[in-house]
Amino acid sequence: MMTELYDTFDKENHLKPNFDISEFETLDSWDFGWAILEPINIAADKESEKELSKRFSPGQKALYFFWYLDGEVTNGGFIQFYWNENRRYLPAILKGLKLIGDQQMVSLVENADKIYSKNREKFEAGNSQEDFEKLYNELSEFEDLDLKYFEMHDNTMSLIEKYAKQNTNEFLNLI
Repeated sequence: MMTELYDTFDKENHLKPNFDISEFETLDSWDFGWAILEPINIAADKESEKELSKRFSPGQKALYFFWYLDGEVTNGGFIQFYWNENRRYLPAILKGLKLIGDQQMVSLVENADKIYSKNREKFEAGNSQEDFEKLYNELSEFEDLDLKYFEMHDNTMSLIEKYAKQNTNEFLNLI
């Protein structure tokens, strides 16, 4: 995994957008998360994302990379997360979850990764929609993790919101 690509923070080039203070104070949960993510979610592709991520503070990285996990798992479970080759973000996701103090989600994601690691060849051998669908039948142990994820992800977003509101300077310039 390419941890070094996501570990760097170029403070001199920090991407810190201006943000309306009244929105900051009134938005919450997923609406808040999306509102502070949207102005930094500007990478055109995976290559430009590597450079862009260097401009993110640790808190911004926590939000940004969690959004990858959440988008995939809520749409197709952990199988979809791995099938779409998002494992490269795992170091950044885990680091972000630890930063915000979400040890339960860290454990869940680590458990999913253990299952993936045991079955990596099934993911790597597949290349069609049929292969993708077959994984759901063959790897039913992901089902419990997916269900737990759905129970927990709102708490993760609450922890990200709490962290962002306590560390505003890491995310935004309030105007």
